[in-house]
Amino acid sequence: MMFKSILLVALVSLTSQAPRIDALVAAVRPVLLYPGASSDGELPADNTAKSRWFVVWPKSPDDTRIVVKANPLHPETQKAGARAMDDINAAVVAAERRAQEAYDKAMEQLRRTGKGSELEVITLDDEGIAGERIDAELEVVIELQPAESFAIESSEPPAVNDGPDGVAFSVSIRPNTYRRQRGADRREHFRAAETRLYFGPVTRPEVTREGAEPRYRVTVAPSADSFVVVIRGNDTLVRQIAAEAVWSQLAEHHLALLRPTKWEG
Repeated sequence: MMFKSILLVALVSLTSQAPRIDALVAAVRPVLLYPGASSDGELPADNTAKSRWFVVWPKSPDDTRIVVKANPLHPETQKAGARAMDDINAAVVAAERRAQEAYDKAMEQLRRTGKGSELEVITLDDEGIAGERIDAELEVVIELQPAESFAIESSEPPAVNDGPDGVAFSVSIRPNTYRRQRGADRREHFRAAETRLYFGPVTRPEVTREGAEPRYRVTVAPSADSFVVVIRGNDTLVRQIAAEAVWSQLAEHHLALLRPTKWEG
């Protein structure tokens, strides 16, 4: 009898850690009615401009994410990319102008005092907020993660709500811009839309601001049997997936994994 009890505990422990990616795919597939991806994941499988989006579905049971990408062949994607490139080029030109002004000032200081100063370096980061914004608008990542506390930089606090059917709680961050108050990097940054759906036994998330910086900590007390689905990227798609996916199906799959396995013998 003792052997049967030990084996039962072991079986429950193993099955509760089984991958849930197939169940996640089943939950979101009714919402993601887009073509699949080419073998390299960069174009829709049909190689046409018909659909604005396509989906890179997981290929392995060990995968933890589904990626929805904007179709680069679609005219709306091309328009968005062109607009963003104009903004990016303007930001790079402005950064180059600042660097030139800093160089001229340093040379003048060297001429007057014989002492130089540190010069500003132009990097790819100088594309500014436009690059971060277009990256977020042209992709959505849906990912399984452990249900843990986390911190996030944002000018707006995350909103905590009761979840839809099958979900304990949701934590949502609206797309916004933020700027750090301290440190070397005080440029404006873009925060993509994000929704976290908590499954299983977990306390209601608590949100606190970390000092004066645009940074918030979301604290949860999860159990070993809880997990979270993170949806991040294009605001419209994030909200649609969070609202319309069959999350109760994913929750039921998870509960089935936790049910004791009957042992005969």
